[in-house]
Amino acid sequence: MGIEPLSRRELFTGRAAAKPARIRPPGVSEASLAACTGCGACGERCPTGIIRLADGLPFVDFSRGECTFCGACEEACPQPVFEAKDVRRFPHVAAITDTCLARRNVACQSCGESCPEQAIRFRPRIGGPFLPEINEAKCTGCGACLSGCPVSAIAVKAMEAEVAHV
Repeated sequence: MGIEPLSRRELFTGRAAAKPARIRPPGVSEASLAACTGCGACGERCPTGIIRLADGLPFVDFSRGECTFCGACEEACPQPVFEAKDVRRFPHVAAITDTCLARRNVACQSCGESCPEQAIRFRPRIGGPFLPEINEAKCTGCGACLSGCPVSAIAVKAMEAEVAHV
């Protein structure tokens, strides 16, 4: 436990690829993680099963589903790890990458259909399928679109300052 597997390329080149920063459950800050004992109660109580442990600390795996902001993880945690109460958004938003099917002239609206906040709209264009656009003010960063995308063309990015304070 705690050791992540290397890819074949990383093994043979002797270089481990930089791992992206892990997304913490809603209400958890990097500072509050010091109180985490790694008991896993938050992950066991998560109804969508997206909270996992790595190196004894909780993180969100959106490939498994979305966060409904139900608060079950916070209620299950016996330690003061969840600082913010009644959190309804993450400090990041979804971002469409270049591997998006619509950007490659294949009609797809899976992300928009899976977004509970209707933060993704589709802009018509001449000679091709509608292109997805994310309204950052509406996006809660819940991950529904990430798990709904058939080609994993959605990433997360930090919120811009003016959106973060809305």
